[in-house]
Amino acid sequence: MHLMARVKNIILSPAKEWEVIRGEEITLGELYLHYALVLALASALAGFLGQAFFGFSMLHMHVKIPAGVALGRSIFQAVAGLISLVVTAYVVDYLAPRFEGERDMLASHKLVVFSATPSWLGGLLNIIPPLGILGALFSLYGLYLFYSGAPIIKKIPPEKAALFTLTITVVVFLIFFLLGFLLAPFHFRYMG
Repeated sequence: MHLMARVKNIILSPAKEWEVIRGEEITLGELYLHYALVLALASALAGFLGQAFFGFSMLHMHVKIPAGVALGRSIFQAVAGLISLVVTAYVVDYLAPRFEGERDMLASHKLVVFSATPSWLGGLLNIIPPLGILGALFSLYGLYLFYSGAPIIKKIPPEKAALFTLTITVVVFLIFFLLGFLLAPFHFRYMG
């Protein structure tokens, strides 16, 4: 798997690329070390540079984040993003049989990781903070990639792929919302 070719192909011709991915022999280590980690770190680096060197404008103020804080935030973002991939893959694998799909943990990781590609590409836009909002919109294409890949990678019947995608989105959102709610007191204590 060549990183740049995979990024280009999953974005521009996802149906064809999902077929390639389905038949590809890859380990979880290769998937995360040679793809997810590289893109997550590139996105985090762009965010760090944007925050530390350019800052951002908010309500007639220009805010420039100290380099140490920006670095910490970027590292946290990359680690949290990778953890969210793993959690999401477990949710996908657990729920797939309920939508007539197959349980296959490697396939679940493939679907989740490669569907996250637009988010990482969008994160690269954070190097210029005002463009960060456009980067967030790239994530929506990731939902389409997930939807289009679910029948191929997880063998979800095509007529159930939309409901499967919506269910996964809602369940994962609720998990992370609850986790954020439970961890908020610690975050605010640290910040104050």
